[in-house]
Amino acid sequence: MTDRESPPRARRRGREAMRQAIRQAMLDEMVEHGYGDVSIEGVALRAGAAKTSVYRYWPTKEDLAIDALEHVLPSPEGHESAGDIREDFRAAARMMARSLAGGAGDVLMSLVAERRRHPAVAEAVMERLVRPRQRAMLELLRQAAARGEITEGSASTIPVLVGSGLLLQHFMHHGTAPDDEQIDEYIDQAVMPLLARPEPYALRT
Repeated sequence: MTDRESPPRARRRGREAMRQAIRQAMLDEMVEHGYGDVSIEGVALRAGAAKTSVYRYWPTKEDLAIDALEHVLPSPEGHESAGDIREDFRAAARMMARSLAGGAGDVLMSLVAERRRHPAVAEAVMERLVRPRQRAMLELLRQAAARGEITEGSASTIPVLVGSGLLLQHFMHHGTAPDDEQIDEYIDQAVMPLLARPEPYALRT
């Protein structure tokens, strides 16, 4: 579809509204067809935009896929500790669950299914989306260790991987994100036992 052939609404929309429509179209296309079978032409048609508009902001399909996912996942920035590591994990898990339920889950599952066919995009998802969020949670663990709530050795990526892994496994097996009660159960039974508490702290609680 050329600029001349693009629907009138594509020309009337503001730039950010158009970009958001393209992002959503990319997410929908990945869920319906799988990353490998998505075409920029199909995305543009679905979004009611010109193909040249897509390439103006995203030079490659991979760039568009990552950016679209970025906008439906919780930001890794600005996570302030509640002063209690259990509450920090609960807050992060609930934000992630809302994102999974809001469409990110279906897209992530489609990418997981195509990991072997498209290792480059799978690695891009890890590097640009997953690892920054893991580092944000690791920082909260380090803060908990600094205030004496957990031991320094507990501030590792293992509790982070366990927590996020359980959310994704739940979505994979049930097709829905866990609710708040299930999240608390996962954290209390799988994450918190990994966080050793210093002896004086344990005695105070």
